Amino acid sequence: MRVAFIGTGLMGYPMAERVLAAGHELIAYNRTREKAEPLARKGARIAESAHEAIEAGECAVFMVKDGSVVRELLSDEGFIPSLGGRTMIQMSTIGPAESVKLMEDVRGAAGDYLEAPVLGSVPQAEEGKLLVMVGGSAEQLAHWGDLLRCFGPEPRLVGPAGHAATLKLAMNQLIGSLSAAFSLSLGMVRRKGIEVDLFMEILRQSAFYAPTFDRKLAQMLARDFSLPNFPAALLLKDLDLARGEAGALGLDTTTLDGVRDVVKKTVEADRGREDYAALYETIDPAS
Repeated sequence: MRVAFIGTGLMGYPMAERVLAAGHELIAYNRTREKAEPLARKGARIAESAHEAIEAGECAVFMVKDGSVVRELLSDEGFIPSLGGRTMIQMSTIGPAESVKLMEDVRGAAGDYLEAPVLGSVPQAEEGKLLVMVGGSAEQLAHWGDLLRCFGPEPRLVGPAGHAATLKLAMNQLIGSLSAAFSLSLGMVRRKGIEVDLFMEILRQSAFYAPTFDRKLAQMLARDFSLPNFPAALLLKDLDLARGEAGALGLDTTTLDGVRDVVKKTVEADRGREDYAALYETIDPAS
């Protein structure tokens, strides 16, 4: 396939590499060109604009910061009118309503639309082991399944557009909620002088254990969050989206509001580019 890949940042770059490794032709675009240029040494063509990339591809994979960036790139002069016959595969984390509106606009321009957000971080992106959630039809999944398996071995059909976006937000709010809860427990243990190893040994044997606790423990103990798998600022964006969707569905968001406030404080402390585990520093400051 000729695949246009829009957004070669923290997650997009290793995902684009997977497309190349599978033998597809890749046309890459990133607003900061330097982040895309290393792909040229691996056989990709680097486009000067999103419009140029999409014109050259059979489909366009979007993996960018948020819905506003998707819209900004879609506003390239001449892009929407020339979309006919191409499929937009939207893999960024955006709101469900945003995704449905994108689908309507793309189809109105005689194109096709598929949402396919992913769960996982940079290591899973590098290994092609992301969890791919598809919002679309069974026919679309059958057609694009081989491409989506570049990113994860078993893409799952969730429902129509908007459903996979909602599931992604449901999952991402757990990132914040679990990390905040673990940070508080870890802080209590450390401040009381209880051995962290004993705490973790008991926690791992309990029904409350989640593997993310072990994955983030070393960063929290070292208070070093400088190599992010998922920056705190992006988590804050996703929690805002999740809160909006949960509220629209009539759910009580009190617990989410509290977690969101902790992440917001973390970002306001100039830690927005650091790993989201930095919220531990907000809950249990070193001072």
